[in-house]
Amino acid sequence: MAGKKQGGEYVGRDQKISAGNGSVVIGGNVTGSTIITGDRNVVSPGVNFFLPIYQAVEEKKDLTPDAKADLKAEIQELEAEVKKGEQADETFLARRLRNIRRIAPDILEVVTATLANPAAGFGLIAKKVAEKAKASAD
Repeated sequence: MAGKKQGGEYVGRDQKISAGNGSVVIGGNVTGSTIITGDRNVVSPGVNFFLPIYQAVEEKKDLTPDAKADLKAEIQELEAEVKKGEQADETFLARRLRNIRRIAPDILEVVTATLANPAAGFGLIAKKVAEKAKASAD
């Protein structure tokens, strides 16, 4: 049937398809695609809750370049661990937070606020460790 057009209205080589309100029309292979239906839906990548922490580090003028690099490394390790949710290692998190407090106590405040934010969804372990770190810093 190559070259034969079967039914419907064509514009050039493309078939014009019309569907009613609320209909979804998909053509071709969509394997691995994200398909969103509904009215006024918006798809956006996940929010990076650690971005304000990294910005605060960049804005700190009283840290040496080496201290900033160490602080960023600690934050990156912390970020990777808290993304494990309930499987996060509590002692590893506590160690990272102690190192952050040692390097920049004011950044620890930003970190603990981030970890305690329920919208971030880091899990109970991260929140508990953050609360302990904040209490010991006060």
